[in-house]
Amino acid sequence: MAFVPSKIKKHKSEMEVSLNLTSMMDMFTIILVFLIKNYSTEGALITPSDYLHLPFSQIQKAPEKGLDVVVSKQVLMVNNEPVAPMADVVTNNPAIVEQGVIKPLREKLLYYSSQSKKMEVDYGIKFSGKVTIQGDKDLPYSELVKVIRTCGLADYPNLRLVVYRKTD
Repeated sequence: MAFVPSKIKKHKSEMEVSLNLTSMMDMFTIILVFLIKNYSTEGALITPSDYLHLPFSQIQKAPEKGLDVVVSKQVLMVNNEPVAPMADVVTNNPAIVEQGVIKPLREKLLYYSSQSKKMEVDYGIKFSGKVTIQGDKDLPYSELVKVIRTCGLADYPNLRLVVYRKTD
């Protein structure tokens, strides 16, 4: 005997499709935590320059962000821009050094301080006057004093010397 279909037709209603946001939010949260962890700046505020070898010290303080001054054996740089050759600084070339002040370095630092002070007025970003000095481990003390003196006279009195931490 053959099956007789029912007279009532059951129409399949269109199924409603919805997006489950809980899974998506979990996925985005994991990605966000991963990115925040990878872009953390603690301990990576300062990248040593390729042009020098930093000295070792038993430092206890964490590094702070500031204007970057690099004093290598060959060149004096501010924010990776060459300012003066170190040969002229060492020989006290009158066109470069006057009374223990490195003129091109002073001009560059005064430019950066004026820009920072303008940002302080325009945007409320406080000018700290901080500078980090990366000096080669074989740099004579007298040359380091010239750089420090110049920084102090160019509105950057808050100095930090960059060194490697000695491991026990």
